[in-house]
Amino acid sequence: MTGDTSVRLFCLPFEGVSAGVYLPWAEAIGPSVVVTPVELPGRGRHPRTRPCGDLEPLLAEIIPYVARMCDRPFALYGHGFGALLAYEIAARLEWEHDAAAERLYVSGSGVPHRPAPERAVGHLPDAAMIRRLRDRGRMPPVGRSPRRAAGTLTTLRADLAVMEAYRRDPRHVVHCPVTAMRGRQDRSVSGADLAGWGRCSRRALRVAVFPGDHYFPLTAREELLGTFARDLIRPAAVRRSRYAAAY
Repeated sequence: MTGDTSVRLFCLPFEGVSAGVYLPWAEAIGPSVVVTPVELPGRGRHPRTRPCGDLEPLLAEIIPYVARMCDRPFALYGHGFGALLAYEIAARLEWEHDAAAERLYVSGSGVPHRPAPERAVGHLPDAAMIRRLRDRGRMPPVGRSPRRAAGTLTTLRADLAVMEAYRRDPRHVVHCPVTAMRGRQDRSVSGADLAGWGRCSRRALRVAVFPGDHYFPLTAREELLGTFARDLIRPAAVRRSRYAAAY
């Protein structure tokens, strides 16, 4: 890796979708940031497996892959459900692999926590679940194909099950800076929600607001990728010295 100044950006998908939503980012941002979508069971490259509705088995599936791919400085990005996963992965890479991220990006989410019973929707019939999520601006884009729509709902229910059962371990405080993001028109995430991420890191918290609603990563791609580029593309000497010191 001598002379390689690139950084790997692991990207975790939001609820109900494949990590393939991030594939167009790779060409758009260029080779200095190696966009690496982290696919979850039951979607994308793993369509024959079932979506996983329990956090620990899900992390047991994806953390070994992420750890193997930490061949250079890395950062993690997750949106919605992906923010929960990115945070847990960042914490466990530190604990279990002594590998600290350059930066943790969490978007479309406050600090994950178990919702009040009346806020849970994953157990509702399809029509009621969809209506509640749409009211909150949190219903992911669904394809026109009935088969694809049915698959999205199955995956969405599994992801909601993880989110709605989640209990944050207060010991999971990361040692990397955090950037918390939201869309300006996102009704489901407030500035106070983003500020809460400050208690999850021993480093600085930065808050960023982008044009768009909850799904701003799909509509404000240029602005979001610009943020990654400004943070992660740095002079070769800085990159080499930091990585050599850590490993």
